[in-house]
This record gives sequence, C-alpha cells and structure tokens, in this order.
Amino acid sequence: MHDSSQGNAMTEIALALAMGFFSIMVLTMVSMGAGAGTAPPAASVILAPPAERENQAGLIEPRTGDLIVVYHEGHFFDRSLRPVDPSAINASGRVVLALDPALPMGEALTARSLVHAENLIVSTLNEQWIKTLKEMDHERQ
Repeated sequence: MHDSSQGNAMTEIALALAMGFFSIMVLTMVSMGAGAGTAPPAASVILAPPAERENQAGLIEPRTGDLIVVYHEGHFFDRSLRPVDPSAINASGRVVLALDPALPMGEALTARSLVHAENLIVSTLNEQWIKTLKEMDHERQ
C-alpha cells in the first residue's frame, strides 16, 4: 500500500520551491527596473500629429487641399481609387492616410512608413469606403 501523506509532502515541497523561485524573479525584476529613470529616452515614431481641438470625436474632416491616400490590401490608392506610388507623394498640404480599422498594427505601421509626407494624418476608413473597396476587389476577380 502507498502512503498518501508522502505524496502530499512532495506536492507541498514543490509548491514552496515554486513560490521561492517566483519571489526571486519578482525581486530581480524590481531591482533591474530601479534605475530605469536614468536611461536616455527611447526614440519614438510619431504616427500622426495631435488631433485638432475642434475635432474632439477623432474624425478627420477632409479639407479642400488635402491629399487622401487609401491603403487597402497592400496597395495605395487616391480618392478616385486609382493606384498611387507612396514614394511619389509630394504634397504641400495635409496628407490623410486612410486605413481599414481591422488592419493589423504591424501592417499599419509599415504602410505609414512608406508615405513620406511632412503633414501626415492617419485615419480609418468609414463603412462606405470599406464597402466600395470590397466591391472593387470583387470586380477585379
């Protein structure tokens, strides 16, 4: 016959060791992060300028001089849905880069990095644009 108390003792020892290792890990992480305030600030990428004050809802209202660039499934289009080369964009005014709201963050950052504009605003496409782009995809197939 097996004594069940011996199995319980081993379980207790294993739990105690796990808690000890966890405590050491937490103490190590805290001590390594103690001098984090003295490190030089990390370089950051500015995705878009701050939202304008009159535009509290986060929606971008296009102005007459704005250049609208739509990014959809790896391709860039103008407001008439004609293909555009992002490296050839040279606008003196605002450039609005419109992305699908369901676009993964990595792909959105890549698309943003391909558009070299001084005054770039990143926005999302509304349902009407998404519907039009899906219809355009079906026509191509």
